[in-house]
Amino acid sequence: MIMAWVMRDLFRVLFFAAALAPAASHAGVNEPEIPAGKDPGGVAVAIIDSGVNYTLKQITPRLARDANGKLIGYDFHDNDYCPFDVVPGQKPDAGRHHGTRVAGIFLREAPKARLAPYRYRAHSFETFAPIVETIARGPARIVIMSLGGYQKDDWRHFAKAAKAHPEILFIISAGNDGWNVDEKPIYPSGFKLANALVVASTDNFGRLPLASNWGPETVDVSTPGEGLESIDHKGAKTFVSGSSFAVPRIAALAARYQSAHPEWGANDVKQAILKLARPSPKDRTKRTRHGWIANPALSGPETQ
Repeated sequence: MIMAWVMRDLFRVLFFAAALAPAASHAGVNEPEIPAGKDPGGVAVAIIDSGVNYTLKQITPRLARDANGKLIGYDFHDNDYCPFDVVPGQKPDAGRHHGTRVAGIFLREAPKARLAPYRYRAHSFETFAPIVETIARGPARIVIMSLGGYQKDDWRHFAKAAKAHPEILFIISAGNDGWNVDEKPIYPSGFKLANALVVASTDNFGRLPLASNWGPETVDVSTPGEGLESIDHKGAKTFVSGSSFAVPRIAALAARYQSAHPEWGANDVKQAILKLARPSPKDRTKRTRHGWIANPALSGPETQ
């Protein structure tokens, strides 16, 4: 069962529903062509999600491209180079465009980074391995992974591939079930990968909302992910909440560290981020392994 930790009230069980839906593709839907452009330069960061609306003015100029202007990214659901933001397994008009919302936060907080979007395939957990392998052959060494599920065996393909690429840092969501994931694991965070950072969402004061997952052994850090401004599928301002949206904030912080220290590896970036974590001033209970990062956008290196 794939589950995305999405807008808490409207989309909390988005990928769970997608997994239960009849197997479907949006084949036949007129996917727009990717607008022409050139690579913007900067640190490349991959996002594994429902795709992005690459036609938006906020996204098009930030797409990672090769020397010929071809997108660095792929749609593993439709097997083409147009990872357009439609949740795999759902009708195109469902309105649940998760990847664009996640990407909007990342691009705002890492304004000089570039984005490589990868769209997963519905009902096919084994394809997470070739997604990781494809990313590893490209320039991205940071991956936004705002996805999760309950069955360990479903995510073993991803875990095996991720372990095989310690040079890549995976930023993973803790989930929005309101429980301690040390006691009731979700995946892939439950694998406790050495080259991953698991992120929980808090309010601006460091308090976990009732729906946020936590775990002092499994979750590395928490950071504000409630009521964040992003963009919707049409490029309009929207507000989102949940661990899905805390993840791109930490990924943006990682990208800024990588830009400031291009010689650093994945573990160097991870350790620098962990050193920023402090106890939450409004929560006496230990919720994460390392602590709370109050505002990633104002932490670490100057905005890159």
